[in-house]
Amino acid sequence: MTPTSPTAAELMQVHEHFTATAAAVDAGTQDVREGLRWLGDRGLLRPVGDRTARVGRAVRLLRAVAAASLADAFVAWSQTMVVEYLTCCPPEPELVGVLADLGAGVLPGATALAPAIADAGGGAPVPVLAEQVAGGWTLTGPIPWASNLFPDAVVVVPARARDGGRLVAALRLGAPGVHVGPAVPLLALNSTGTSSIELDSTPVTAGAVLTRDLLAFLSLCRPTMLLTQAALALGVADGAIASTAEASAAAGSGPVTVVLGEDHRALEAHRDAVADELAALAAGLDAAEPTAFALARIDALHLAARAVELEGLAHGGTGFQASSASSRRRREAAFLPLQAPTLLQLRAAAAAAAQHRNQ
Repeated sequence: MTPTSPTAAELMQVHEHFTATAAAVDAGTQDVREGLRWLGDRGLLRPVGDRTARVGRAVRLLRAVAAASLADAFVAWSQTMVVEYLTCCPPEPELVGVLADLGAGVLPGATALAPAIADAGGGAPVPVLAEQVAGGWTLTGPIPWASNLFPDAVVVVPARARDGGRLVAALRLGAPGVHVGPAVPLLALNSTGTSSIELDSTPVTAGAVLTRDLLAFLSLCRPTMLLTQAALALGVADGAIASTAEASAAAGSGPVTVVLGEDHRALEAHRDAVADELAALAAGLDAAEPTAFALARIDALHLAARAVELEGLAHGGTGFQASSASSRRRREAAFLPLQAPTLLQLRAAAAAAAQHRNQ
């Protein structure tokens, strides 16, 4: 595969691969990291090209994976964002090898920026405290929620210094003072290494600090974050829309099929509009209004919710069986509005921006 721009045929290969393993990943009988290594072997996780090229490629790739398996796509999303963080903030020599291993899919990357997003939006302050010491910092405090917390993973963590400043650092799960909490059973995505972390004077060197300006860091990375998150929702919608078409074709003609067909065509049109919007925003990453990215993800979330709802109606009782792909997609899609920034946070930010414009 070409690492710069996967073709339609290559993306179909991606979709077919993850479709074949989706049920096993959901059941926990297949390690989700195998999918990361599969993508890494094909050069699809490496940071190639400028930021616009990277985000455009990531949107297409994550959409294809999510159409088959959101668990695999979510892990790939976390990996993509950690690679992006280390690419946007050129690492010190000690992290160059780490970036290469992340891009190869052999080293998991975990993003733990949810507290930073809440902090930047006026919510609770970042709970991890940073104490400056000779040669770097020590970090102490909780990380309530993160994924890809597999052994030796690289975790990108925000922290709050004594002077009130905010920094972002990369640390390894095997570092001293890192305690990973037990996994909590989830409605779906149980294979994604999701848990909590408690840091106890965990050392990070000065070279592992990506930035001392958290707000500037979030401003730089937020468009990529929101567009790739929207790609997850778009992919789920793709899978549900295709499944609905299959169920409709199997049902034959009749009043129910006619109504289903009308709704299905409306969803296809909405899906295509969302896809066009994401492509346009990715191509004009630096020119778009900041709120456009949030609004695009909100639109994608609504699309995914409607798509899995219609898929459930199309399949009826068979789609309610726990082992069905329709049931799995409905469970997975329930997570999408909760991913930070959450749908509630996005709506609040969009409302605040609109109010500011009207003043």
